Amino acid sequence: MNRNKNKGKEKREKKGIMEYTKRQLVRWDTEHFWHPYTQMRWYSEVRPPIIVEAKGNYLFDIDGKRYLDAVSSIWCITFGHSERRIVRAILEQAKKLQHSTTLGLSNVPAIVLTKKISSLVGLPKVFLAEDGAEAVEVAVKLSLSYSKRSGRKRKVFCTVKNAYHGDTAGAMSVSGKTIFTSEYAELMFDVVELPSVYCFRCPFNRSKVKGERMCSYECVEIARKTIKRNRGKICAVFVEGGVQGAAGIIPFPEGYIKMLREETEKYDMILVVDEVATGFGRTGKLFGFQWEIEKPDIVCLGKGLSGGYLPVSATVVSQKIYEVFDGELWEYKHFFHGHTFTGNPISCASAVENIRIFEEGNVIEKIQDTIHYLQKRVRELLELEYVGDVRGKGFMWGIEIVKRNKESFPRGFMAGWRVALDMWKKGIFIRPLGDVLVVNPPLSIRKSEIDIIVESIKESVTKLKTS
Repeated sequence: MNRNKNKGKEKREKKGIMEYTKRQLVRWDTEHFWHPYTQMRWYSEVRPPIIVEAKGNYLFDIDGKRYLDAVSSIWCITFGHSERRIVRAILEQAKKLQHSTTLGLSNVPAIVLTKKISSLVGLPKVFLAEDGAEAVEVAVKLSLSYSKRSGRKRKVFCTVKNAYHGDTAGAMSVSGKTIFTSEYAELMFDVVELPSVYCFRCPFNRSKVKGERMCSYECVEIARKTIKRNRGKICAVFVEGGVQGAAGIIPFPEGYIKMLREETEKYDMILVVDEVATGFGRTGKLFGFQWEIEKPDIVCLGKGLSGGYLPVSATVVSQKIYEVFDGELWEYKHFFHGHTFTGNPISCASAVENIRIFEEGNVIEKIQDTIHYLQKRVRELLELEYVGDVRGKGFMWGIEIVKRNKESFPRGFMAGWRVALDMWKKGIFIRPLGDVLVVNPPLSIRKSEIDIIVESIKESVTKLKTS
């Protein structure tokens, strides 16, 4: 490439291993990079920012514009970007050992990480992976194998309607039939679905005017009866850690996970709690299940496990499940699952340091004041004409945009994206779920930054009146 040809005329990106012009990067981005969960025709028209660096709670694009990261780069950045302790841990480990298989070998960061995870969750065995979907996939396979090997012979899984547990085949299956999975029905196995817990659009018509509830907990009682009715065939019940994320930030009714623990223990089923999105402080406790129960049988971790810096996940398992895989080498009873980068030492080192920050900084106690302030401020949005519901827990909040009452805007109007794009212009990055605005900032968010987010939402939602 002739580096002098356009010198002084175009910005060049110099953060990578080579120099490229902004024009090249924009063109290649739309010509070659197929983005996840993105309609590429829309993307090529809108031309979203190309991010080149990040610091604290902010992202910076190729033009130097700053964006407040109001969704923690899809719910995973814990202590902000470029946190020096995690970055240093990554660099130091990269100098020592970059990768070594854990199929029959081990490494120091992986050993330390599994010990720390086990201590935090309260379960003894930890199977490492690379992302949340695989952590769930591991849980699916472990549950089925446990049922077969222990003589229970149960093959059916149970999930909550509107769940999201990931995009691999097993994870999609335990998510049930949703907009995310319907295209791939032929790949999925059938599950027993428990009723929706979507209070704003309650299937039992209990929701009243916005901000108020009239609830008799029918969803809880029907779930209890459904589990009892299928007690002879359900091997495992899957549930998100207190808040359904991709469904539109829907918190579970109080006592729901406690009820699932009671029913699964009663009928000797496995309870799997998916903490990929809700773990590491997102709901106000280290793990969402801790609001109601001591521990489930399996816990899935991801996203914030490494502080959001590198791909690493974990499936944390009880002793009783592990024991059915214990045997002599010649018996072939071991768990038939594993990926090339399972237990990668650099990823594990980032997760170890992230956990150390939690342990040494009294983080969960310190974030409570921020959580209360965030809750107070986002609930002000109920006063807006086009806001039908504000719901959430901890740092996870969903603001549902409506035309009036519970009536949605026409699908083609794309109300959620209209608001999001307007906020991008103001220097705030959010990504909606349909017409639900998601506010899910890093745990390091400041009150002044919460004010900026909420005031921007007020302005951008009000603009819908003239759209």
